[in-house]
Amino acid sequence: MSITLSYLKGKRSWVVENFEVWGEMNLAEFLIFYTQSCENSKRVVLNHSFLGGEEQSVSFSSLYDLRGNPLPEIISQPKVIVLPKREPVCFVIGKETDSGFKIARSPESEKNGLVDLLIMEMG
Repeated sequence: MSITLSYLKGKRSWVVENFEVWGEMNLAEFLIFYTQSCENSKRVVLNHSFLGGEEQSVSFSSLYDLRGNPLPEIISQPKVIVLPKREPVCFVIGKETDSGFKIARSPESEKNGLVDLLIMEMG
């Protein structure tokens, strides 16, 4: 067997069917700068705030593949690929961690998204 084929067959992958995405992408991100006065002190505060929806956090241990088998709690260097089944558009937010990922739908629609997830172990 070739080295490339051996490498590709050595990595684990899962397909999760009919995953419902209810999380909504943040509409805007703000840096807020203000001062705060207490009894004996004054301070300057820099705050990071988001305006908009709530992203959906997903742990791998809460998912089941298309055969009904639970996914492991930890996946080494995972990559999640979203395969859309219906509108609205859904996408992974930020970088996946070894224990899960964040996903959201486009804020233009009020209905939830429906997707299949292809999860691949890259590490």
